[in-house]
Amino acid sequence: MNRAKKYFINALILSACTLLMRTVSVAFNAFCVNKVGSEGMGLFSLVMSVYTFAVTLATSGVNLAATRLVALYFGKNEGASVKSAMKKCLLYSACFGAAASILLFIFSSFAAEHFLNEPRAAMSIRALSLSLLPLSLCSAFSGYYAAVRRVYKNAISQVLEQTVKISSCTFLLSLFVPRGVEYACLALVLGGTISEIFSFFVQILSYIADIRTLKGGGKKVKMREVTSISLPVAFSAYVRSGLVTVEHILIPIGLTAYGDPNALATYGIVSAVALPIVLYPSSFVGAFSGQVIPEITEFHAAGNKKEVAYITSRAFFVTLFFSMLCAGMLSTFASDFCNVIYSSEEGAKYLRALAPLMPVMFLDTVTDSVLKGLGKQFYTMCVNIADAAISVLLVWLLVPQMGVYGYIVVIYVSECVNTVFSIWKLLSLVDMKINLAKILLSPLAAAIGAANICNILLSLAPHKASAATLIFECVVYILCYFALAACLGAIGKEERTWLGGVVKEKAVR
Repeated sequence: MNRAKKYFINALILSACTLLMRTVSVAFNAFCVNKVGSEGMGLFSLVMSVYTFAVTLATSGVNLAATRLVALYFGKNEGASVKSAMKKCLLYSACFGAAASILLFIFSSFAAEHFLNEPRAAMSIRALSLSLLPLSLCSAFSGYYAAVRRVYKNAISQVLEQTVKISSCTFLLSLFVPRGVEYACLALVLGGTISEIFSFFVQILSYIADIRTLKGGGKKVKMREVTSISLPVAFSAYVRSGLVTVEHILIPIGLTAYGDPNALATYGIVSAVALPIVLYPSSFVGAFSGQVIPEITEFHAAGNKKEVAYITSRAFFVTLFFSMLCAGMLSTFASDFCNVIYSSEEGAKYLRALAPLMPVMFLDTVTDSVLKGLGKQFYTMCVNIADAAISVLLVWLLVPQMGVYGYIVVIYVSECVNTVFSIWKLLSLVDMKINLAKILLSPLAAAIGAANICNILLSLAPHKASAATLIFECVVYILCYFALAACLGAIGKEERTWLGGVVKEKAVR
């Protein structure tokens, strides 16, 4: 199979799976919001902020190490080297995963009382500690499948994991919700833990079967090859994750200082209602950017600068074109999205405020992936640390003065700073030709034009929000967007030729 088409198919499989999982996740999240309330989701978000730091410690950069090492040796047909690299990655995962699990269990009460100021969170944090070891090992497996271009195995695992999670949470919520917010949060946490353990058993069986198919010789990979990639990422990730955790702890405190009587509920609306919808389209971007890392790694190792520049420019175009479409659509139909998904307009104003940031957020994701493929993972983490430090400072300063909109300002500043520094570094490494009018201005104009057309049509035909109406609105918006983008030159002969080459298995360059 042609390399371009294989990349496209792998990315398409992963994005389709991630989209399905994200759709189910958003729907399930809506169910949870209605079941446990915004205060319960706010408590759950606080618990997950501590868990995020624990996950960072448990994985400690092993996914990137597995992806880069396996891609390097797999590209050379050195099956023995791939197996040796994975043994070291799994040993590394086991050590860090076990350590993180023990530490989180021991310090659960301390973290709940002294960091979160929420003693009700202790029980949920202890339950989450059980998931860290299997999650860490699964992170290494995920890196392996991405590197050998068999992402469908990751996709299958994700589907099964999500199915188990939803089933477990639904059953546990029916038992625990009557006992209060603390137990409702515990139900959500236990469902996630059960699904992580289940996913581990699925992945390890799949991995054992897959690794046996590798052929070829090679060398014995030393642990320092793993640590040289993972530890720089890990140490900087600890700092960044710690800062992010502090940021999320400060938000409810700042909202209370501002005078919001329902600080935890307000935080829950932004973090559990608006942000999941904003991040929903990232399933596409995440899938394609994840597949970029092994591609860039191989071309960079071979010294093929032309291919690196080509892949990067294509990634930028696709990301901006897609993100402009999504940002315009969410801004235009924010109220309908919230009404259909959550049966309430409560989060619509926050969704409308955050939607314009989507192109910046998604472009940052892709840029970081390219930099990691070029071996600049330490730089990306330094930028992320600076970004997180700025965010903590701004949350401390702005949220007590501006309330929840101060938090939204923080998100904007944080994402813009991160993206600017990442792109600046990338442009110093990759000789990439960028036509700003084509990849930025034309999609932006098309998004604004499509939004205005849809707003005019909506004013002429008042409607009641429903799933069918929302789907129709989105279809009309997409058609308008593509038509305007084509007229404005965003979709030209080069793009049609490139896509045709991918579909026909011809490498068009």
